[in-house]
Amino acid sequence: MEVESFKSTREALVALTREFILLIQENGSSPFHLALSGGDTAQRLFRLWVQDYRKKIDWPLIRFYWVDERCVSPQDEESNFKHANDLLFKPLQIPASHIFRIKGEVNPEQEAERYSEVVKNRVTMFSDIPCFDCIILGVGNDGHTASIFQNSMELLTDGRCYAVSTHPVTGQKRITMTGPIILNGATLFVPIVGKGKAQVMKDLINAPVPCNETPGCYILSRAQNLTVFTDCL
Repeated sequence: MEVESFKSTREALVALTREFILLIQENGSSPFHLALSGGDTAQRLFRLWVQDYRKKIDWPLIRFYWVDERCVSPQDEESNFKHANDLLFKPLQIPASHIFRIKGEVNPEQEAERYSEVVKNRVTMFSDIPCFDCIILGVGNDGHTASIFQNSMELLTDGRCYAVSTHPVTGQKRITMTGPIILNGATLFVPIVGKGKAQVMKDLINAPVPCNETPGCYILSRAQNLTVFTDCL
């Protein structure tokens, strides 16, 4: 795990974006398969991209997927797709054919299976598991990552690409990428920003390696190509 520290959230997200642009350039003219997360940090990143990088990123090359999604309609305020669509896809006029959303409004178990097949059919396989070009992950205040919580640690080693998890407090169902696909060689960018994430960052830095205490710690301590961008140090 590489940690890059900055003075502000904006500086951290700009640095992430610069690295992201280099990845796309290194990929050449081939489609670039990106898995997005949701949450406040993702929304900040989308706004930055639209405001400052509209003409600096080769958007037609990118194919958009999701790390996880809440089991709600795509119009629901809790939908990760809705925020990406409103803040990123619509302003940049991303073609619908380049967007592969998780359908949170349908049966969760069936959708996890369907979406696993979508990803398998489109993303390059490595060791019989899809390998994204880039995955942007978040880490929650409780240490969860993707929608893998401490009550679903088994998903860190689940053989499926996507599976159903349950939020430990709200009981909300979610569809999430599992640990093996996250750790299958993709370049992982993890923005951990804002004053509220200071303790999370401290816990991750001080955790033993390898660490199994939280999903976030598990992933960050095992990933081979992961960079944390933070303003919390």
